[in-house]
Formats: sequence, structure tokens, C-alpha cells
Amino acid sequence: MKNNNDLIFALDIGTRTIVGLLLEPTNDKFTIKASEVVEHNKRSMLDGQIHNVMEVAKEVKKIKEKLEKSYDIKLKKAGIAAAGRALKTVQAHYEVEFSGKKEITSEEVKVLEFGAVQKAQQKLKETNKYEASGYHFVGYTVLQNKLDGIKVSNLIGQSGIQIEVDVVATFLPRIVVDSLLTVIREADLEVEHLTLEPIAASKITIPRQMHNFNLALVDIGAGTSDIAITKEGSITGYAMVPVAGDEITEAICDYYMVDYHTGEDIKKELTKKDKIEVRNILDQTTTLATAEITRNIKESVDKLAKLISKEILDLNNGQPQAVMCMGGGSLTPLLKSKLSARLDLPKARIGIKDAENIEEIVGKIEGLSGSQAITPVGIAVSCYQNLNRANFLEVEVNGDLIHLFTLTEPKVADALLAAQIDISNLEASPGMALTVEVEGRVKVIKGTMGTPGQIKINGQEADIDTTIKNGDKLTVKLGEKGAVGEGTVADVVPDFPTREVKFNQEKVIVKPQYYMNGKEVTLDTELKDRAQISYQIPQTIQEIITEVLDLDLNSMKSKQLVYTFNGREKEHTYQNYKLLLNDQVVDFDTEINDGDQIVFSEVESSPLQIKDVLAQNLINNQLTITFNQREIEVPAKDYKLTKNNQKTSQDEYVENGDNIEYRTSGIRLNQLLEHINYKLSDTLLQGDLVIEKNDQPAKLTELLTDGDQVNIYVSKRK
Repeated sequence: MKNNNDLIFALDIGTRTIVGLLLEPTNDKFTIKASEVVEHNKRSMLDGQIHNVMEVAKEVKKIKEKLEKSYDIKLKKAGIAAAGRALKTVQAHYEVEFSGKKEITSEEVKVLEFGAVQKAQQKLKETNKYEASGYHFVGYTVLQNKLDGIKVSNLIGQSGIQIEVDVVATFLPRIVVDSLLTVIREADLEVEHLTLEPIAASKITIPRQMHNFNLALVDIGAGTSDIAITKEGSITGYAMVPVAGDEITEAICDYYMVDYHTGEDIKKELTKKDKIEVRNILDQTTTLATAEITRNIKESVDKLAKLISKEILDLNNGQPQAVMCMGGGSLTPLLKSKLSARLDLPKARIGIKDAENIEEIVGKIEGLSGSQAITPVGIAVSCYQNLNRANFLEVEVNGDLIHLFTLTEPKVADALLAAQIDISNLEASPGMALTVEVEGRVKVIKGTMGTPGQIKINGQEADIDTTIKNGDKLTVKLGEKGAVGEGTVADVVPDFPTREVKFNQEKVIVKPQYYMNGKEVTLDTELKDRAQISYQIPQTIQEIITEVLDLDLNSMKSKQLVYTFNGREKEHTYQNYKLLLNDQVVDFDTEINDGDQIVFSEVESSPLQIKDVLAQNLINNQLTITFNQREIEVPAKDYKLTKNNQKTSQDEYVENGDNIEYRTSGIRLNQLLEHINYKLSDTLLQGDLVIEKNDQPAKLTELLTDGDQVNIYVSKRK
């Protein structure tokens, strides 16, 4: 029996067929030494998912035994791939803010990125009917980094206060992996390597020099077309279109009335012959031109291209740089030109990959086209490249058994993600800061720094980037958060001096006054988070009286005088004090200094005179009379002024409760003439004397009031 140390056994467990092959690495090439292709007898698989584990295991065992017999070898391990269509991709954002500007380390970037992955896990849990624990995390791609709000390509070594990252994390349902593992176990095999079908295909279809391109990989099978988007060598998204080669086969069957197997044969011959002999279900034999058949399936091909193109554009958020097709359905006539038109890409940017055209691959898989061989060969190559990297293992995390599936070398971080331990809690985080607002300005009292967490593997210290292996025991102690910020009013307000003054010979201590949320407090009062702090410093005599002595300044500054004028009650407020600062007369807004002496005394006398009352009530004993077109003012001769029913003068003072009456009856015309010393001359008397008041005849004894017009003139006798 041959030694199989240098041979790679790979299995591609597909919807319609199972492919097994032995691949031998030789120098820079890979040689296909043997292969077997078996079609499922029953519908054991649907859309890449195993539905009958035992039936699939039976077929795998047949392939294994045939290869062992044909190559005289004993096979113990196999490389396999999970269907990419089951992948879930979730985009997430995460940010970390530091207490001050600092240089960013690689450890902090790892915590940031895995924090984003855990956010993605949470989103998956919230949006999917399965728990996030029902998925394996299989990888992530960084979309963008930000430092203090500005995009940067690499955070390590940069300095700032806040770092952010956006990632696309990829997850695979555990049921997909578990069913594959069960099939392998039932076929008396062990898993040597587990990968994803699109990643396996990309291993041999995307050379290293193409890793930076944005490509769409399309695997067109029988029932589904699987689409993967790659950027910078990583798969960033995966989708599935539920139409593929069978859609074209069924169109041929319907148009030419042939059974499914005949339709498949016709489809395969379209690119090989000019004419095809067809026997329909009525046993009629016809020779058809392939050009005619191609025209008749044009609409079906366009429908397939339309659905594939839409998924590519949606998944990639735009047009990719190129499209690589593989699988049997990729050989469908017109498909390249239809995809080119739908994606608005040159036809040369739509390629069909064939394993036989890849220089590194020697040999072929019998029974499969070169395009169909891409995935099984890719699985074998991926297995070889990762022989020394265990990617499916069991470890313990704080005593709990965790199953891990990774596409890269497994690290502590992978185990923590699987165990749903928040990686950010390993960091030493400061306690919550105490924030207050002092006179409109924000002040912060920082919390204390906590202690970092600790990771041990089998008792030895490690970090999140340490490689792990099957059977490792991890002990994880989370970091402790620092104490919350705390302080007193004295910690956030200025240190104001205390002053001493004398007020009416009494010693008064003038101190600042502090308020928290509107209530007076002392300097020793503990601060509350988000509190509003304010303070007042008594500076003027008025502030000392109201804020320090707590006296009613209004009652001290003024006095109310109540009296009655012409039957209506009136009030008069007047200053009734005398204020001295260091023997100088001042007002209440005067500022004080340490050692000042303030004297405040009341004044009892009334300052209000009757003439002030008349002025306030717009009483004027002057009458305005227009005499012969000239305005003159004369005092009213007939008025009465009394205080408490006693005749009084305008110079008398008003006391509280006084009753003041003022009445006037105006002035007579002869009194007006006497006041202005107007005399009738002999010349005037030579005619008829005319006296008018307001254009009406009047007598010399006529009573005049304010605003009257008087005219006196002589009318010539006739």
C-alpha cells in the first residue's frame, strides 16, 4: 500500500454530485492523481445544505473506497468546504474614546476591531431567528478606520482621542458545519481542513497579483448561482440567486418537448456542434441548428443574467472591476454578453475560469468540465496551504467547552468571540467621570483608572493574539472598572476671600454664597453628576442687605403716602432713608471693601407738597386765551384749594390720609382786560363796540375758560 503522506484528499459535496480527488503537490504545481464523481441517488441535498446525513455519508464512503482501491491507498483525513450560500455578512461600527490624546497601539486596534465583530454578533442575534451562538464567526474585513472623525488607512502609531472602525463580519450557521462533520465521521474519515466554497475557488482563480482588485465570483450550478464579492483578497459578501443551469435546461425541454436528461445533453452540445439531432417525447427525431436553439433560449439566458447582475450590484454597492464565472452553467451560450450588458462592463471583463487552463494544475477530473472542477481543486489546494493550521478545534473557556471554526490560525480572540465574552472588558477602563456646570462652564472630575483583565492558556499568561490549539484551557479574568469621579463644591469653584464690614455698628462677615441646582450649599457639599453650580459674591451695599442680612430692602428704601385728591385715592412712594459709607453719602449700588462702615437711617418727614400733587394730576391754574388772534396765558381768578376742608396754599405739605380738593371756575372777560391792561381808546368808541367769544356776541362780564377765543373791535357807524 502506498504512503499517502504527500497526497491531499479533498471532497466537494454538492447539490447534485459529490466529487472526490487526490491531489499531489509537486514543486510549484498540483497534480490530480485520481478522482471520482458520484451523483446523488436521492434528493439528499438542497441548495448546498445536507438534508439526509446518512445518505450523503454513504455516497462519500463509496468515493473514499473507490479511490483507496484505484490508487492502493488508505485515506484517513479529508479537506472539505461548506456552501458559501449559507454565509451571513453583517456590517457593524465600533468606537473607543480615551481620556486624553494618546498614541494608538496594535493591542488597542485589535480590541477595537473585535469590539466591532461582537457588535455584528449582537446584530445577527437581533435580526435572525437563530441565536448568534448558532453561528460560527469565520472572519471579518475592515471597511474604514477613523481617528478623531478623520479617515485613516492605519490607526497604529497615530495619536488622538477617539478611534472608530467599520467592519463586515462573516458568520456560518453551525448546522452547516455540524452536518458536514457528521458525514465525514460516518464515512470513517477525519476533517483535515474545513474552508468555504467561494474561498476555495478564489485560491486558484485569483492570483496573488490580483488580490487588490474588486471582483465578483459567480459559481453557476444546476439549481443556484452563488455569488461572492472579493476586495483586497478577502470575501466581503456572499449571495445566492435561485436560478441557474436548470433554468436553461427547462427552457429547452419546454420548447422542443424533450425530457430533462435530453435537454441537459442538448445544452452541453450547444458550444461544441453546429447541428444537434434531437428525439422528442413523441419519438420524433429532428436535426436542429445550434444557432436556432440559442435564439430560442435567449430570454431565459437574459433572465438569468439579470438576476445575477442585480445581486452583484446590490452586494458590491456598485459595479465590480471584473466578473469570474465558474461551474457548468457558466458555459451557457450568450451568458457573457448578457452579463456584460447588464453590468455595463466590457465583455472582456467577464471571464469563465477553467481548471484546465490554470498553469499550477496538472490533470483533470473525469466526468467534469474544467469550469466545474474549480471548486474541488480549490478545496484541495486550500487544504494543502493550511495543513499546519488547525481551524476546527475544541477548547475550554472558564470551564465551558467551546467549538471553534476559523479560516485562519485560531487565536485567543476567536475563542472569546465564540464564548461571547466582551473583549473590550479586558481593558483597564476608567470610572465614569463626574460632570458639572459651573456658571455655564462645564467642569469634569475624572474617575480613577481600573485594572486590566488577564488571560491564561494552560496556566501561562497570554493575550488576545496568542495562538491556541485543540484542547487548550483558557482562563479569562475581566478587567475591573475604576471608581466613579467624585468631589465637593470646593473642587470646582474659585477660592474667594472673606470680608468684614460694619453695618450700623454691627459686625457683618461677607462670604461668597454657593448654590447647587438652585439650593444653597457649602463648600463641603458633595457634587452630584450633571449638577448646575452657581455662586454669588456680595459686592454692593444692596447685596449685603438682601443676601447677607436677609432684610427687605424695598421697605427700607421707600415709604408709601396715601391721600385723596378730588375724591380719588392716590399713592406716593418716596425715599425715606439716609445712607452713608465711611461718612460719605452713597446709594445702594456702591461697592464695599474690607473694613468699611455703613450707616443706614430712616427719614420721617414727607417730601410731597400740594403743588406737586397738582402737577402730577396735570392741574394747571393758568388759562390759555386767544385775544384778537394772539395767544396769552392768564391765571384763573376763581378757583378753590382745600386740605381736609380747610383753605390751603400750594406750598403746604401732604400728610398720610389728607383729603385735597381743587376746583376752578375760570376768569371773566373784564378781568382778562384788566390783567393785560387793555383799555378802550376814544378812537374805538367813535364806532359801535363789538365783543365776541368764540365768534358769538359776548358781554364784558362773560366767563372765560381755557381755550376760548376773544375778539374786540369797533364797527363803523353808518
